[in-house]
Amino acid sequence: MQRKCSWHHPPADEIYRSQNLSVFEVDGQVNKIFCQNLCLLAKLFLDHKTLYYDVEPFLFYVLTQNDSTGCHLIGYFSKEKSCQQKYNVSCIMTLPPYQRQGFGRLLIDFSYLLSRREGQPGSPEKPLSDLGQVSYRSYWRSTLLQYLDEHIGQKITIHGKANTPHP
Repeated sequence: MQRKCSWHHPPADEIYRSQNLSVFEVDGQVNKIFCQNLCLLAKLFLDHKTLYYDVEPFLFYVLTQNDSTGCHLIGYFSKEKSCQQKYNVSCIMTLPPYQRQGFGRLLIDFSYLLSRREGQPGSPEKPLSDLGQVSYRSYWRSTLLQYLDEHIGQKITIHGKANTPHP
């Protein structure tokens, strides 16, 4: 007899919540099957996705939309727990029904927030896919334009922007 899945959220700690959105931090070593399944799902939508079995060295940050029936997957990003190059994203994916709604930007912004909390510079793993390149260029274009707009008439330095919290 097959039973329904009883999970109503990812098997991890909720580390962020705003209105009906949550981010869960899932350890690839603790929840290996869940993380492998996330990677296999991403492989359906990302041509360049290669990793899906060796998930133990990664943390997965899962974005969900919540309602009375549970938490529904929007997307995720993964990052290595210990990375010499200080990459803050190894893989990032937003499910197609949620694309072009700002969720990819939220995931990118969240990755930089984590980097700042860790006191580390952050950068996505290279090379970026075509879609990743478009997404990151769009993110940085809007982030820098917003910063410049908020500081009209003030002296602006790159160092000052690097230490300023993102919107």
